[in-house]
Amino acid sequence: MARILKPQGFLAVHTPSAGDPYSLSSFLAIFPGLRLVGNREIDGLDSSATRELVLQKQEANSILALRKKQWEKTGSPGGSSKNKCPIPDHKLKLLQSAEPLIEEEPLKPWITFKRNVQNIKYLPSMADISFKSRYVYVDVGARSYGSSIVSWFKKQYPKQNKTFDVYAIEADRTFHAEYALKKGVTLLPYAAWVRNETLSFEINEDPDQKDVVKGRGMGRIQPAGAAEGLLDTGDVDKIQGFDFAEWLKSTASKTDFVVMKMDVEGTEFDLIPRLFDTGAICLIDELFLECHYNRWQRCCPGKRSPKYQNTYGQCLKLFSLLRESGVLVHQWW
Repeated sequence: MARILKPQGFLAVHTPSAGDPYSLSSFLAIFPGLRLVGNREIDGLDSSATRELVLQKQEANSILALRKKQWEKTGSPGGSSKNKCPIPDHKLKLLQSAEPLIEEEPLKPWITFKRNVQNIKYLPSMADISFKSRYVYVDVGARSYGSSIVSWFKKQYPKQNKTFDVYAIEADRTFHAEYALKKGVTLLPYAAWVRNETLSFEINEDPDQKDVVKGRGMGRIQPAGAAEGLLDTGDVDKIQGFDFAEWLKSTASKTDFVVMKMDVEGTEFDLIPRLFDTGAICLIDELFLECHYNRWQRCCPGKRSPKYQNTYGQCLKLFSLLRESGVLVHQWW
C-alpha cells in the first residue's frame, strides 16, 4: 500500500484496535514513510467502536530528515544506538505500569519469587498486540517440553488468540528426544552463548534446584578451557554453544512480538551484555528472567548456595538496567 501511494497521498484505515499507545505504535511501524495526521473514534457499521486512522505519505526528503534526526538523537543510522534501545512514550508507560522489582533480598526466595508471579503484569494484559508481523516465544534453558512451555506459556501467558512460533533452546540431551514428537515447537539443541564454540556443560545436583520428574540436576556452562572452574558435584559434558544474540537478530525483526523466558544458570551475566552490545536486546518485547545468585539454601538454614558467586544486589542491578533501557523484564523463579 505504501509503495503505490503517491507522495503527499492519504491512506485511511478503520480498525477496532490501535486504541492504546502500544498498538498504535505497532500499527504505524507497518507503514514506514507514512505519518499519522488523523486519529479519531467513530461509529462502525454495526455501531461498534471503530478507530479511524489517517496517514499521509511523506516526501523522500522528509523521510531522510526524520532518519537524520533519529540518528542525531540515538547515535546510529538505524535509529538506535549499539547498546541502548530508544524508549518511546508508549513503552515508557508500560514500564511505569509494571510490577515493582523486589528490592530487598528474600530470606526464602523459593517462596517469595513464586508468589511474585501472581503480581506480574503481562504486556498483553496492558496493551493490544494485534499489529505485529509475527509472534515469537523463545524459551532459553527450556528443559523438558512440559517444564515451562506447556505449564506456563501455553496455559497461562495471555496470547490474545495469537499463534506463536515457539523456540526451545536446551543443551541437555536428556530432553531432546521428546521434542521430536511435539508439533509447533522448534528445538535448538545447543547452549545459548556469546559466540559459536565448544563448551563444558556441568550437570549439578544442587539440592535446591533439581528436576524432580527427571531426577536430573540443572546444567550450567563455561568455555571448554575453563572446566576446572566448575564445581566437582556432577557430570561434565562437551556441548556446542552458539551466538544467541546473532541468532535472535536473524530470527526476529522489530515488527515481531517477541516474548522470552531465560533460565540459564548464571549465564545471564554473559548473555545480557552481549544482547546489548549487538542491539538484539531491542527485539525483545517482554523478558522473564531468572537471575542466579548465592541465595539462601532451602535445605541448609543459614547457608548460601556455593554454586554461584553473584549476589542478589548484582541481580537487582541487572533487572534495573534492563528496565532503564526500555526492556519490560520480570523477576522469574
